[in-house]
Amino acid sequence: MFSIFGKKTLLGQELTEWQFDVFAWLLRHTGGLTAFRQRRLILPTPAFFPQRNERGHAFAEAIFGQVRGHAGMDDWPCAVYPQDDDPDPLVGRALLIQGAPQSPAGTYRGTEEGALITYHPRQLGDPMALIATFAHELAHYRTARFAEPPPGGWEVWEPVTDLAAVFLGFGIFLANTHFRFSQHGDGQTMGWRSRRQGYLSEPEILHMHAIFTNLLELPLAATTAHLKPSLRGIFKRLCREVAAATAELEKLRAL
Repeated sequence: MFSIFGKKTLLGQELTEWQFDVFAWLLRHTGGLTAFRQRRLILPTPAFFPQRNERGHAFAEAIFGQVRGHAGMDDWPCAVYPQDDDPDPLVGRALLIQGAPQSPAGTYRGTEEGALITYHPRQLGDPMALIATFAHELAHYRTARFAEPPPGGWEVWEPVTDLAAVFLGFGIFLANTHFRFSQHGDGQTMGWRSRRQGYLSEPEILHMHAIFTNLLELPLAATTAHLKPSLRGIFKRLCREVAAATAELEKLRAL
């Protein structure tokens, strides 16, 4: 089947068109292409996130401040707090419950003073996931003030917020932390756990990121050098698909 994008795309025509529409929506409400071109691709490097001696919540506050600065939201009033821990999934002496209730990675709530953002304490040991969480919740804050609903309506605000976090420059973080798998064993207990973070699939995140890098004219290696090896081939394909969508890209460049 062929579409306005040429041969069939990895996401399919409907999702592909929707992402271009979301990107246009974000451009319209954030100053257009001229303002967008002031953005940077945020990387998981000490240049963007210098290591400090903070621990616990002080560490989370430091990371949050850095994410907020990279998002261009330094002057947006907000506070950040930890959530309660998850229920203990250990049963007996040798089994872990999989699928036990878990708190969300983060939450956003608008307040009269600005915004209240929370994070799960488990992410203190996974800085990349913590950055992805803060980027998502700050994208909530940024888009909550838009008068126009996103393409598809406010009922799809959560997946749109993941796309908005990519738009802010954090695509590598969202893609790399979408899926986590861990094993546990200490001689007495054993088990495994998988965890998904975010509302979109890895290809959906990377397609939005491909639009981002195309419009900023960034080299492929700027992303692939920091992307999980399993995602690099997918990203290369999506970059080719985005580059071939010349009509859609021209619409974005006109905003």
